Amino acid sequence: MTVFFEDDIAVRALLNVLNPSAKQLDACAKKFSLKHKKHHVGAGSPAADNPCRTVGPPASIVVVERLSSIAISVSWSDPCSGRYTEQIWCSGLARIAAICALTGRVINRGDRVFRPRARATRLPRNRHQMILAATLGRRADLAIAGA
Repeated sequence: MTVFFEDDIAVRALLNVLNPSAKQLDACAKKFSLKHKKHHVGAGSPAADNPCRTVGPPASIVVVERLSSIAISVSWSDPCSGRYTEQIWCSGLARIAAICALTGRVINRGDRVFRPRARATRLPRNRHQMILAATLGRRADLAIAGA
C-alpha cells in the first residue's frame, strides 16, 4: 500500500498546529471567549455549574459571625463544593428562586439573601448557594449550626 504525503494525518496535524488557517484561529478565539464568559460571576445556570447542587444540603454549614450589616462569615464544607473556613458572604437580593442552604426554606426572587463573595479571579464553587437573611435576623450572636 502506498501512502501519499497528503494522506499522512500526523504531518497534516503538525502543519495545522504550526500554521493554523484563519478559520481555525476564529474557532479557537470563539471557544476561548465562551470559556471565560462561562466563569464570570452571575453567568451560566447554577445547576449547570454545579452538578451536585441538587444532592441536598451541605454536610456542614455554620454562620460564624456577623462582620457588618451586609456581611457574615460562614464556615462551609460539603463533598461537591469543598471546604471554606470563614468564607465571606455578602448581602444582596436573590436573582432566582432557590433554597436556603442553612434552613432549607424557600427563597423567592427578590428576597434579601447572603451569597459567597466572588471575584473575577476567584470564583468559589458554592457561589450559587444562598442563605435567607430573614433566618439570621438582627442577632449579634451568630453561632448557628445548619443542616
